[in-house]
This record gives sequence, C-alpha cells and structure tokens, in this order.
Amino acid sequence: MTKIRSTTGCTTCKRKRRKCDEGKPKCQRCVSTGKPCCYEFRPNTMPHLIQRTKPAPRPLSESVKGSRDTIASLEPPPFSEPSDFVDSAISSDLITATTQGDELNHDFNLATPPGCTVDPLDLLSIPLPLDSYLYQSITPDFVPLTEITHGFAAPALGTGLEGSTQLDGGEVEDHDPEGIHAVLCISPTMDRNLKENSMPFVLQSYSQWAIVSIFEPLKIAHTMRDHVIAQFASEDTRTRTILIANVMRMFAENPLVDSTGTSIVSYLASKVQEDVWSFMVTPPSSVIALDKQNAMRVLDHTLEIMTLQVNTRSLAACIQSVVDAAPVFRRACSEPAGQPLNLANMLLDPGLNLRHFVSADLLSSVTTGRPTCFKYEIAFSAELCERMFQLQENCGLHWLHGLPDQFIMIFAWINSLCELQGARVDANLVARIEKEIIQAKIALDQAEDPSLRIGRTIVREGWRHATLIYLYMVLCQADANDSRVVRALKNFMRLINGIKPGRIPDTYLANPMIIAGVAACKERDRRTIRQRILSVPECSVPETAGYDAVLELEDVWARTRNEGRAAVWSDLRIACFVVTGM
Repeated sequence: MTKIRSTTGCTTCKRKRRKCDEGKPKCQRCVSTGKPCCYEFRPNTMPHLIQRTKPAPRPLSESVKGSRDTIASLEPPPFSEPSDFVDSAISSDLITATTQGDELNHDFNLATPPGCTVDPLDLLSIPLPLDSYLYQSITPDFVPLTEITHGFAAPALGTGLEGSTQLDGGEVEDHDPEGIHAVLCISPTMDRNLKENSMPFVLQSYSQWAIVSIFEPLKIAHTMRDHVIAQFASEDTRTRTILIANVMRMFAENPLVDSTGTSIVSYLASKVQEDVWSFMVTPPSSVIALDKQNAMRVLDHTLEIMTLQVNTRSLAACIQSVVDAAPVFRRACSEPAGQPLNLANMLLDPGLNLRHFVSADLLSSVTTGRPTCFKYEIAFSAELCERMFQLQENCGLHWLHGLPDQFIMIFAWINSLCELQGARVDANLVARIEKEIIQAKIALDQAEDPSLRIGRTIVREGWRHATLIYLYMVLCQADANDSRVVRALKNFMRLINGIKPGRIPDTYLANPMIIAGVAACKERDRRTIRQRILSVPECSVPETAGYDAVLELEDVWARTRNEGRAAVWSDLRIACFVVTGM
C-alpha cells in the first residue's frame, strides 16, 4: 500500500520521503536531526485553497522496483495453516523496513598507538564517505555462494532492510522509526570537517550501527550514548572509539564491510588480545574490588570488539575472542575460584559486561556444540523466570540479539543437567522443562512500526521452538527423526515460511536457525534455512561467522546423508571442528 505523504511538508522531509509534522519555521524532525529545513511552495493560483509545497523528485529506487519484485517471488510459499500466535492476515501484509546510514564525511587526525600493526592514519585518511571505495572493492577473494549451496542461489536482501529510499544524488534516507538518532546524536549537526566536532559524528555512527545491528536499539540508546561520551573523554580510549565508529558507519552503510573495515577490526582485536595478556600477567591487586574494577575495564573493550567481530570475522575468530576474554571475566566475578558461577546473578547484574559475556558464552555453545567456558550454577524456578521477565527493561541482554533471557537460563539448565546421572531419562524432569519453555512469558513488542513489531515477535517465538529442539536433542539425546523434534521443527519452519525475508527478522533468526538446521531432514527445510541465513548480506561472505555457520550445517547434512541416518546433536560439534579447527 502506498503511503499518503503530506502535501504541505518541508522540502527536506519531502525529498527524503518522510512524514513531516509541518512545524514552522522548522519541523521537529529536521531540528532533531540537524538538517536544514525550509518550505518551497507552489504558485498559488487559487487563493481559497491551502497552499501546497513543491513535490520531491522521484526516487531512483522506483526504477529498480522490478528487481525487488523478482526477489520477493523467490520466497518459499507460506504454509496454509498460520502459526498459533501470528495472524495470517497480518503476516501476509508484512512490510519489511530498511535501515541505511546518513552520509558521514570526517577526517580524523590520529596518532599511531604503540605496537600498532596497522596505522590508523592509513585506515582513516581516506576521505569519507567511502562510497566508490566501499561499493566497488568488496573483498577481492569473495567466493560465490554456489560453493556451499549446491547450485542454489540465495536471493540477496540488499544492504539494509527493504523499504529504504535511495534519493537523487546518492543520499540514502534513514529508516529510524524508533527515533534512535534523536537519542544518540547531538543536535544541531555541526561542521563535520572540524576535528573538535568529531564526537557528534562518532555518536551518529554508533546510532546508525545500532539501528541495523541491535535487536531493540531503543532500550540501550541512552546507555550507549553515555558510554561513548565517557570513552571519548579519555585520551586512552578516544582513538579506539573513533576506529570502532568508523567500522560501525561502514557496516551501517553496507554490511559487506570491505578490506579497510576488516583491517580495522583485526587491528582492534589484536589490541584487545594485548590488553588481555597485559592484564593477566600483572599480579592482581590486593584490593579485590580494585582488581574487579580493572577486569571490568578490560571487558569494556573486549566485548565491544566482540560484537563487531560477529559480522566481519570468521567463526573461529569469534570463538577465540570468547575464550580469550574468559579469564578476565572470571576475575570480574565475585564467586571464589573453583566455584560454579551463579548465572541468575550475572544476568540480573546492573552492568553490561557480566551479562554480555555469559550470553556470548552460552550462545556460542548452543550454536557450535562446544562446551561453555565455565560451569554455571542454575537454581531454576518459575519465580526466577517471572522476576527476569519483570526486570527485563533493566537487565539481561535480550535487546542485543533477541534471545529472551529465560531461554538463556534454560539452555544453561539443560547443559548442567546433562552432567547429572539419570537426568536424561527422567521423564518428569523433561516434562517440567518442556512446560517452562512453552509457558515462558515473552514481552509484547511496543514498537509503533508494525514490521518491527511482527518481526521481533517472530524472532522471540523462533527461539522458543529452537529451545524445545535443544531440549529434545541434547538432554533427551533424541535424533532428528524423533516425533518431538519433528513437531518442534515443523512449528519453527511454519514461522519462517510465514514471514517475508528481510533483515528483520532474518539477522536475528540466524542463531535459532542453526539449531533448527541440525534437526532439518527434509531438503525443503534445509534449502529454506540455507537461503534465509545466506540472504543476510554479512552472512554471505566467506570467512565470516554466519557463512561458517552454514558450512557447519552443510557438514552435518552431508555426513548424515552419506551415512543414511538422522542427525544427532554431536554432529554439530564435529562439524564445528571441521569448519573451525576448534
């Protein structure tokens, strides 16, 4: 359905195809984003009518509408039976929104940090934006998707979510339905070429990245702004923050980050390794609180880079980053050495670092079959789940990747039970966990944008079915032909097939799709999972975590096909070793 635009809006909003509040002398949208605002009126030949403003030029995107229709025609047909919790009428009309970053052009003057193997000046001296460089020099050793898709070509989703408007002159409209820019960015926008104004553009880069990379960016926007300002205020962390911001801006503009962006991430990762090594060889402070504070400071840098690595580096590098951070994380914990870590306390901790690490550790485990870095103490109860649900606005990490914190607890609970004698065959215990998964409360999304609201609901419910698959295949040691696994997979695939491909939800469904992929026996389901993961741009590039995850699934499918059997969960662990060597 075509949206009816204002006939009396300002020139800037009309040019960007955005709704204008028509405020005078400047509209609020332009004021909040720091854009110039003016009203250019048509000649009024009929004084008794409201004077209209001039229309904007036709967007270039209309000329490529046919190609988008072609992509849409490649989608798997939805099941005739809708899912229990998504109205089929809504899902059939689902509009997928798009996110693209505003143009940035700033040239930072940085000193080379000691021990730097890549000169930040070389990385940042390229005039920004890097349009021609970014879009014409994607990774030179790019390998076609057909290498792992057996002739199946996955349709590309583009660099952002469908629905962005490419404007004349190459400018891309921001799709920011939740107002992330207004929270993070400084208004009005100042001269971007002045060094002293670099922080506003760092904030803008963070906001652009948050919109395309974080599941619910509005929940973390204020905390992120405070963090960036604090990091920028310190001489020790300013260079690192600027480098991170440049990678974020590149990714927001084009998820296929080029060699410049990957070089920056590699450099930042090497600096993190140096920081970790330096911290671990330094004798701990005799003041326990001070030692924990120092560990938290190292984790600040480590976990931020870890988030960037997921989209730009190999699965092996991402796993290694978790392993490297583990001893620093342990020093930041309150539990005595040798004792299990209380997972509930970690997830309810007011700081981000402990929550972030345990989530990364458990998520890495359930998507690779590898053991977690630590044993976690789980005192699971319905009351604890209810408490986490009530406190989710201020704790947990659900906002980052869409995995409800209750399911993180259940994953850890299942892992711990696997070590207990007899737990695997306790039917009452399995039934209890199954009930907890099915009845776990998941917050209703409050986003005004219907595509965001439905997409996020699909992700959360997708995790519910993936957790059931994990329960049956890990704790019960069922294979993919088990009726319980088949039922959970069928419900998961009904979700996937009931919503159009798009950055939301597919970016955040990639992890649960790995779990579902192990259970997928039908070629139709495997093809859909392969297509949906590889259609996310950053997952389509070899030697990235998403691409390697598909290689894992291909290994599982090939092995079980050759051996004429259904997959078991240990196949994923073998596949991870084959792909990563870890």
